[in-house]
Amino acid sequence: MTTINPTNINKGRFWIDGPQTNALVSDVFIFITGGFNLAVSLGWSYTVYSLHFYYCWFIGVAIGCILAPLLINWKRRRLFIVSPILLVILSAILTASVYYSTNTLIAARYLNGIAIGLTSVSFIMHASEIASEHSRGYCLCLEQVGLVGGAFVQILYTGYWGSDVDFSPYCLQGILCAVFGVIALLLTFTSIDSPILHLQHGDEPVALNCIVRLYRPPVMTNEKQVIFNKLKAYVEMNESMSLRQCFMQSLGPLLRILPYRCMLSFIFALPIADAFKWSEGVSTAGSLVNWPPSIYGLLGALGVIVTFATIEPIGRKAVSLFSLLCVGGLTIGVGIIFNDTLALINSTKMAIACSLLMIAQIFGGIFAPSTTVYLGEAFPLRLKRYFIAFVILVQYMVDLIIVCTFTFSPNNMFVYCLVTGLIMCVACIIFALTMPETRKNTLQEAQQQFSYGLHLRFY
Repeated sequence: MTTINPTNINKGRFWIDGPQTNALVSDVFIFITGGFNLAVSLGWSYTVYSLHFYYCWFIGVAIGCILAPLLINWKRRRLFIVSPILLVILSAILTASVYYSTNTLIAARYLNGIAIGLTSVSFIMHASEIASEHSRGYCLCLEQVGLVGGAFVQILYTGYWGSDVDFSPYCLQGILCAVFGVIALLLTFTSIDSPILHLQHGDEPVALNCIVRLYRPPVMTNEKQVIFNKLKAYVEMNESMSLRQCFMQSLGPLLRILPYRCMLSFIFALPIADAFKWSEGVSTAGSLVNWPPSIYGLLGALGVIVTFATIEPIGRKAVSLFSLLCVGGLTIGVGIIFNDTLALINSTKMAIACSLLMIAQIFGGIFAPSTTVYLGEAFPLRLKRYFIAFVILVQYMVDLIIVCTFTFSPNNMFVYCLVTGLIMCVACIIFALTMPETRKNTLQEAQQQFSYGLHLRFY
């Protein structure tokens, strides 16, 4: 391939790396449909159904996570994304057309959960491989952008839905998910294969062509040859390790990434949603407009946007750990308020609890994207998809356990908030010493960073 070295192009990194983000847009719309169902599982449902209805989506995600590592290593991985998109569309059609049948809604939620499990593993693998060290944070943030965006819409219309509306909220959800599924299907034409995957299969010319398409301008340059050489060295380094070496090198990152990701199950959880709905119901009793849920959902989305804007200029570690510490402290504060039974009917104290939960929501949104970024950087290549799938599976199983075991009461809220708040605060201190700052690191450099146990640098 002829190499040229253009000298008249003076563009920023956003312009150069733009195709990398564009290649992942279809996944975002799949995650938006997952955000709808995640919010329902965490209690944001206008109609109360059986317990099975709420936890079935988590089981679906687990099934998808189990299947994904076996399927995503196709030579043309991006064709794989069509499968979960079709599952999303089928789930949406069932939801919109047979919304009056609980069993059909449960089946639809299983299908969407499987789609999200498949997409999550595929997306994190693919985004980490196609993104440069300058845009990997932005690209991997898109998972949480989609999930939080979908959850916000679900919270929004659940909060404003009235009994006088002659239309099922699940019919609306099905229509929206079908629209997003079709958009995702149409946007698959922007997808670009992973050069790392083709290098693993020995297809160097195809890998080089992928690199040319992933960076603007779409012509071969000396800079792209350097990128190709770096990726080739990364693949060769990982292929030189035996499976045993790869497994042993993955255990250290796993011990840090698994609890780090599971913090999401404590931050965005059924007990927190129950506490918010109770506190805002008491504090706004008599109000004509039920405005707190919309602000609550908006603040979570705003937190993710803040991280999206800062994760590369500032970094992953400092902002996310500060946010986790804030969430832990605020959660403990909410628990202390709920420990007083009389406070549950005191509008002033419930207004305070509602405000604390709103503030915690924005800090939770700031923390969430870093879990996906670290998940895409931590593990050696040969077993990476299996460990990513395992971490995501465990995270949603923690969600399932909380949903199945929690019953709202003042004492239970106090115990949950106190325990999870303390866990987050203690975990924050541990993560401050053990999590690396991988800003501007190549995948090979990030992998080497995770092989060390102690990390004191915050920037």
